[in-house]
Amino acid sequence: MDLVNVERVKEYAAEDADVTLRLKQVLYPQVEEIGLQHLYFEVEEPMIAVLADIEMAGVRIDTGALAVYAVELNRKLGELEAAIRTEAGEPNLNINSARQLGAEKPKMNRTTQFCTDEDYLQSFARKHRIVDLILEYRGVKKLLSTYVEALPQLVNRTTGRIHTSFNQAVTATGRLSSTNPNLQNSPV
Repeated sequence: MDLVNVERVKEYAAEDADVTLRLKQVLYPQVEEIGLQHLYFEVEEPMIAVLADIEMAGVRIDTGALAVYAVELNRKLGELEAAIRTEAGEPNLNINSARQLGAEKPKMNRTTQFCTDEDYLQSFARKHRIVDLILEYRGVKKLLSTYVEALPQLVNRTTGRIHTSFNQAVTATGRLSSTNPNLQNSPV
C-alpha cells in the first residue's frame, strides 16, 4: 500500500475506514450485550499496539545459513531420488509425477488406481521402503521450497527482515495467526 500514489489510494482507505466504523456500530453492542467489554479493553485492544510493533520490527532470518542448508537439502533430495529410482527399478522415473509414481502402486497392493496423495501413502508407511522414501522426499522438498528457498525472497530490502501480519481475530480457537508469510507454520 505504501507504494501506491496517495491520490489512487485515498478512496480505498476512506472506504476501508467507513466499513470499519459501520462494523463497530453493529458488533460492539453485541460485545456489550454479552458483557465482554473488559476482554476487549484489557486484552484485545492493548494487543493491537504490541502486534503492530512486532510487525514493524520484523523478523530477522539468517539467509546465509539458509543458503548453506539449501545445498544440504538439495544433496539429500538427490540421494532420495536415486534411492527411489533404484527401489522402483526405473532409472528415468519422474518422482514429481503422480502418474509415474502411481504406476509403482500395483507392486504394493495389486490395484491399478493412481493415488499418491499424502494420506493414502501414509497408510503404506513402514510397509514398503519406496513409500517411506517418497514421503521423506516430499518432506524435504517442501521444506526446501516453502521455507529454505522462499523465506529469503521475502526479506524486505530496506529493513533486512521479514514483516508478517499478525491476525487477532481469524482463528476459531482465538490464537494468533500470521499471514504474508505465515511464520507460525515453520518447522523446527
